[in-house]
Amino acid sequence: MRISFLHTAQVHVDTFDAIFKTLAPDAVLSHHVMPELLSRAQADGLNAVRGETTTTLQDMLSDDAVMCTCSTLGPIADAIADEHLLRIDRPVMEFACAQGSRILVAICLEATRVSTTDLLADCADQMGVKIAPEVLLIDAAWPHFEDGDLDQFATVIASAIRDAVAVQEYDCVVLAQASMHVVEPLLQNIAVPVVSSPKMAAKRAVEIARSSM
Repeated sequence: MRISFLHTAQVHVDTFDAIFKTLAPDAVLSHHVMPELLSRAQADGLNAVRGETTTTLQDMLSDDAVMCTCSTLGPIADAIADEHLLRIDRPVMEFACAQGSRILVAICLEATRVSTTDLLADCADQMGVKIAPEVLLIDAAWPHFEDGDLDQFATVIASAIRDAVAVQEYDCVVLAQASMHVVEPLLQNIAVPVVSSPKMAAKRAVEIARSSM
């Protein structure tokens, strides 16, 4: 079983290596780390990296499954429309839609807002459910991620989410970017489910890979 990844941060390599060590130790993983794609998309818009991202993902499609782990680049992965290609945030958005209409979507980058909310709406439409999502932008956390301070990154996000759920009831909280999975342990004692994308996407990638073998 061969699974390829397109990442925009090196930290995701360790994340998925650890997940697959338990989930599917027989899988052969290939990581492609291209942080410049996210930087250019933030600065110049998604179309500025559409061609290079498309080519990179298409070149991986000889493997059994391919995952794009960057939420901002997700719409480009969707546009390729290949059954072996998965955008990381689709499984978690499907899960959130199944929990109820009141969904709090936490993001740390404004550049990922549209791609994230469009995906959530698409999942709701396909599932035939009505949702009332609310986006919580926690941009103060992102510099800590860029500095490699994941503890402070998680602390800032957790604090903002705790403040939000203290004044409003939600059926689910989605940590919309893969990097935000580190927040989950800090929010285990709040009443609402808090979910992130890496483990759910990894399980889906294994399903895709096994179906194509």
